[in-house]
Amino acid sequence: MPQLRYLKTQIEKDLTRKMVFVGGPRQVGKTTLAMNFLESEKGYLNWDSSDHREMILKRELPIGPLWIFDEIHKYRLWRNYLKGLYDTRPCGQKILVTGSARLDFYRFSGDSLHGRYHYLRLHPLSLAELKTQKQEDLMQLLHLGGFPEPFFSGTEIDAKRWSREYRTRLIHEDLN
Repeated sequence: MPQLRYLKTQIEKDLTRKMVFVGGPRQVGKTTLAMNFLESEKGYLNWDSSDHREMILKRELPIGPLWIFDEIHKYRLWRNYLKGLYDTRPCGQKILVTGSARLDFYRFSGDSLHGRYHYLRLHPLSLAELKTQKQEDLMQLLHLGGFPEPFFSGTEIDAKRWSREYRTRLIHEDLN
């Protein structure tokens, strides 16, 4: 997988000024991209983990230059939580928030975070990002798709299986 996804430089730049929200489709590599910014895994907090959720709610946040909040938009009061955290954070503390495509939708409801963050959207892999030059590279991308897991599996069987499971999860979890 490309170590430097196309948003990495922009995220680094934006984190020096504001919080950064990275949204996009499931399984596109948002968490993997975010983890590349951590020196250790201590700054990573996932709302889906009960231990992490408890730490978040108690504000028992890890010591380190960066906090990554993954899927925090599932918390009903997430915008006010992040506003308070951002406004009272230690000097130099950076905050990176990752979440599904819903993160983009939720950012339009309410203005409690106005002016405190930049929103970036991570897309699947593209020819440009992969720096491909050959026709066979294009064919591989067309057959395997641009999502990292099936693309780097290298086989159409794995890609088709991944695609079928992805669509099933999308329908049953996101549309229900």
